[in-house]
Amino acid sequence: MRTSYQSTDLCSIIVTYQTKINEFTKILKRHTDNFHQVIIINNTPEIDFTSLQSKQVKLINNPGNIGLSLALNVGIKEAKRLGFSMVAMFDQDTEIPLNFTQKMLQYINAYKGDKPVSVYSPIFYNHVINETAKHINFKPFRMIRGAVDNDDYATPHYVITSGSVIPMDVLDNVGLMLEELFIDFVDIEWCLRARRKGYKAVAINKVKIDHHLGDYGIYFLGNRYPIHSPVRMYYYFRNSIYLYGLSDIDWNWRVVDASRNLFRFLFYMLFVKNRSKYFKYIIKGYYHGLIKKMGKLEEY
Repeated sequence: MRTSYQSTDLCSIIVTYQTKINEFTKILKRHTDNFHQVIIINNTPEIDFTSLQSKQVKLINNPGNIGLSLALNVGIKEAKRLGFSMVAMFDQDTEIPLNFTQKMLQYINAYKGDKPVSVYSPIFYNHVINETAKHINFKPFRMIRGAVDNDDYATPHYVITSGSVIPMDVLDNVGLMLEELFIDFVDIEWCLRARRKGYKAVAINKVKIDHHLGDYGIYFLGNRYPIHSPVRMYYYFRNSIYLYGLSDIDWNWRVVDASRNLFRFLFYMLFVKNRSKYFKYIIKGYYHGLIKKMGKLEEY
């Protein structure tokens, strides 16, 4: 029988890295207004968040930057230890509305579908390119970006991590985030893994968060694309190559993403500044993905 969730079932997990405490304090206020419990996983121990701790806000300082995937797993394990049956996962700069928990649970509890749900996600407005992100689905040999419509729900192939709400029993069945990825493709891999187990992701079109995906945007052929830093592109290409080599990754996703990676490489080489630096990091990412050198990029 399907569970009806209450606000007391849901714990917020925020992963922070090199964030400014004054800006983060505003983000945290929205979380304490929405959640009975907030867990901050701090990947920058030299930044002191001690003053933000309370009965409602638990702080876990890591010895260094352990990556998004491992930090999320630390938070999930702590939420489970505290007895929560759902987790909501966030980046440090994601802004949520005042009624986020109320609206999410309203639509989560009202959802009726033919398959079990792995993750419930709000839609997000990307301030880097000033548009609402589209839903991602795959057909044979192609990816389809579908605009958000007036329906209450959509069922994309995957959703982003920030804002996602996952029941604990799903995490018990599907497993935690893939830690060797460190950052990037963490959400994609987990959603694809959940699909293989018979789950589907559900996006709630009536709940919107504000998010920052990318460093800046570039206009190209009438569209605006987010541009990431060279280091982030290292992880992007490395992790995609690594996932192509996993035997249980969907073959169609591999084919489509590999073709998109070729165009992505050409785009960065032709239209983005600091091309030599991007070339260095992308090629290194390809190589490390092939030899399965994972985890944090160690630069010398």
